[in-house]
Amino acid sequence: RAHTASLIRRFTERTRTSKKLAQQHRSVLADSRAVVGFRDATKEMLYPVAARSAHGSRLVDVDGNTYTDITMGFGALLLGHEAEPVTEAVRRHLADGLRFGPRSPDTGEAAALLASLTGMERVAFASSGTEANSAAIRLARAATGRDKVVMFRGSYHGHIDSVLGRPGGPGQHAVPVSRGIPDSAVAELIVLEYGEQESLETIDALGDTIAAVLVEPVQCRNPGLRPVEFVRSLRELTARRGIVLLFDEMLTGLRPHQRGAQDHFGVVPDLATYGKALGAGFPIGAVAGRADLLDGVDGGFWRYGEPGGPARETTFIGGTYMQHPLSMAAARAVLTHLTERGPGLQSGLNHRTQALADRLNAFFRDEEFPLELAHFGSMFRFRHRADLELLYHHLQLRGVYVWEWRSFYLSTAHTEEDVNRVAEAVEGSLRELRDGGFFPRSAPRPAAAVKPADAPRPAPDFGVYFFGDYPETGTGESAGAGRAGTPEAYDALFETVRFADEHGFSSVWLPERHFDSFGGLFPNPSVLASVVARETGRIRINAGSVVLPLHDPVRVAEEWSVVDNLSGGRVGIGCATGWHARDFALHPDRFADRRRIAFDHLDEVRRLWRGEAVRRRTGEGAEAEIRIRPRPVQEEPPFFLATSGQPASYEEAARRGLGVVTNLMSQTVEELAANIALYRRTRAACGLDPDAGRVTVLVHTYLGDDHATARADALEPMVRYLRSSLLMRSAATAAGQRREDVAAASEEDLDYLFRRAYDRYCDRRALIGTPDSVAPFVAALHGAGVDEIAALVDFGMDRERLRSGLEHLDVLRRRTRERVGVARDTRGQGRETVAPATSAQRRLWLAAQLLENPAAYNETQAVRLRGPLDVEALRAAVDGLVERHAGLRTVFRGEDAGVVQVVREGLRIPLAVSDARGQDPDEAVAALLSEESHRAYDLAGGPLFTPRLLRLAEDDHVLVLGMHHIVTDAHSAALIAGDLRELYTAARAGRPPVFARPAGTTVGAPEPPHDPADLVWWRELLGEK
Repeated sequence: RAHTASLIRRFTERTRTSKKLAQQHRSVLADSRAVVGFRDATKEMLYPVAARSAHGSRLVDVDGNTYTDITMGFGALLLGHEAEPVTEAVRRHLADGLRFGPRSPDTGEAAALLASLTGMERVAFASSGTEANSAAIRLARAATGRDKVVMFRGSYHGHIDSVLGRPGGPGQHAVPVSRGIPDSAVAELIVLEYGEQESLETIDALGDTIAAVLVEPVQCRNPGLRPVEFVRSLRELTARRGIVLLFDEMLTGLRPHQRGAQDHFGVVPDLATYGKALGAGFPIGAVAGRADLLDGVDGGFWRYGEPGGPARETTFIGGTYMQHPLSMAAARAVLTHLTERGPGLQSGLNHRTQALADRLNAFFRDEEFPLELAHFGSMFRFRHRADLELLYHHLQLRGVYVWEWRSFYLSTAHTEEDVNRVAEAVEGSLRELRDGGFFPRSAPRPAAAVKPADAPRPAPDFGVYFFGDYPETGTGESAGAGRAGTPEAYDALFETVRFADEHGFSSVWLPERHFDSFGGLFPNPSVLASVVARETGRIRINAGSVVLPLHDPVRVAEEWSVVDNLSGGRVGIGCATGWHARDFALHPDRFADRRRIAFDHLDEVRRLWRGEAVRRRTGEGAEAEIRIRPRPVQEEPPFFLATSGQPASYEEAARRGLGVVTNLMSQTVEELAANIALYRRTRAACGLDPDAGRVTVLVHTYLGDDHATARADALEPMVRYLRSSLLMRSAATAAGQRREDVAAASEEDLDYLFRRAYDRYCDRRALIGTPDSVAPFVAALHGAGVDEIAALVDFGMDRERLRSGLEHLDVLRRRTRERVGVARDTRGQGRETVAPATSAQRRLWLAAQLLENPAAYNETQAVRLRGPLDVEALRAAVDGLVERHAGLRTVFRGEDAGVVQVVREGLRIPLAVSDARGQDPDEAVAALLSEESHRAYDLAGGPLFTPRLLRLAEDDHVLVLGMHHIVTDAHSAALIAGDLRELYTAARAGRPPVFARPAGTTVGAPEPPHDPADLVWWRELLGEK
């Protein structure tokens, strides 16, 4: 907050005249640009910067501040401000008067030059890009006699009503994007997903009704999305179905290459529209393409002195400012300059942009900032998961001009010095934000350990997953052995969860499902998760997954924040876009656009979780900012994206910093391995740690002590499961059958198909057999890069078999850990070091097994912190403390050879912050101390150190450090307190910590000397007792 206040003060002082102009004219000037991204917290900085002069790559604002411009006229200034060839051409024209009305001699020359550079046959000019697209669509409709137009989500084609639609209408129809656009305006518009095979199939199916497919080949909002094969398939499809392929090259035209995006994709469209760079800042648009289509403007080619005239029917194309003489002079100058300079002009500019991207992306990755610079040619954009609005204000303070819609461009006027200035401004702005408390590192530097390149992958965790069929017949065929929703069904679930919690499993996954016996116990996973939170003490509780389009994101954040509090910060949130149409009875209007809605809602859930406000309309009709209560324990829980195996979904999850929860119904293990590799490559490309992304795979599981018996026991339940109507499409793939064959099969044929495929399914996609017989399959999943195997156990086994199967599953879990190496921690940490426990540790471990009160050996330190507190510096200090003291990362397990201490390398124990503002301070502190004093530490699962911060007021906090006595004593507690103080001081000062003494270690600690005779004496004495 202090950082933001300082930024506002500095920004408004620097640009005070721009702010004065915005306020002075607001009552008379209606200007949407002046309210883009409005927020109460930053509205004092919300106004366009007004310019006094501009030349080349620089501009000067009305307060005299100089900027390096990367907005460059929204992409129009390919040659920079006041480019000499353009200004000279306009000056020459105006020397003889404007001459508005007669035809300019430059018009025909400009058309010939544009056709030559782009390879098109004819050209028509317009006064803007919007008008050019409107004319192109009209020409396509006139030529084909069809009405429908297809465009793709994420593209922008101007502000004509007929292209301002989004998915969401009945069938394939679009709905308006805003008020004021009638439904009839978009009645013939279809909006599809760019780059998706399903979009090609839709176009093919509707081909006889489609006039044009309108494509922004590289979308300015997502320059990293360049689906070459998709566009080439689109070219073949549109040619075959007689559809006009229309490229909107307003931004890509002339910029990455003389032929624009056509060169990158290797595709020649039927029509293409141009603007922006063509006019160098003067208003212009152009339609270029096949002669027979452009003949719709004027009837086609004819000659004076010969019989005949225009031979083709025309459509209406016209406008007062079309072929404006100044725009024609500018366009001719631009095109002449590009022709004379050749393709080297664009390639040199592309190379300079690539160098900027390489430098900044390396910086983001090395310094752990959640950004990526994505670019195409010399067009670029910062992609980020976090809210980085303040970054752009910092850039302007550092002399880099940016505009409100945050797409950026380099020009031929930008020098190496300009590019370095931009890079330094970005780097300096981010460092300043970090100093202000934003974007803390994952661990203090230089304390972070370097992971060896050849370090083996840790063994996968094992969790439990529920998504069974709970028929209402009461036949006892499901895990619940009773009617869906009866206490018996839930009893089986909670019995399974308690077993997993007590035996070291990593997580439980609870799905969301509506209106069907499949998943019939789970209409609201957060309700069940609340019960699980109270029934368990250590296992992570994951939504598996929340169907985000079905809910208000405020409710999602609220409900799971409650679970996070009830569980002490053990929540993970899997997110799904939804796929079953009947589920969307809750919100039928969202089904068609569910993917976009899901990610929009996810962004809002994450903002709410971080404590940010969102705006909602109240019952009185007023806009209000709201924040969720109670505040969650975790700063941010693990988020996952549910996917059935589409590579694009893995990439999406990686770009957004999400984990992945997937299954093997629609992908083989080999395909899974390829998808995980793609996921980790994409994370790396986005500047994220590739290994930190967590991949969970759902696997049907039933284990026994005899392979053949286990397979036989699971046969009938699994066949019923695979034959279900819910899973039929994916089940066909999993069983090795064609979907068309399954769809057409009779009941008897279905039974035969799935029985025949059962053993193959068990061998390749399930854990059904014995711990030994399925071990190779677990090894294959481990080799594919899986972090967690979520065992789906409720696919139809009776309750007794379910119970016994869990015992065998635990055997598999333990053997996997022993065979591969110790498993990673439930929160996804790295390798472990194992050594025998010391005598004192063994005594405490034994006492913990025998005592009825598990909290008897808890130790709690608390300190009142009055005055300003740098919470992010404290987080970094806690991270450094855990990294420095191995004892805080140690757990204890009973093995066959005795008790061992296990030190987890790279374990991070986050500082949990609780907000008690508005509560009685004494009561809040007493409640927290009581909670920590009664905490039941899991010596095998850990962690055995719980740092917590209680916020009583802005300048009043209580820090509580809870520990089990097995890892600390009074002497150690004093050392820890001193080290934490030094780490906090160093973090605030931005320097490495300096310690008075080295850190100790528990691993390999020497045993105290003893006389063997003592051991004999004690054995005899205890034997007598």
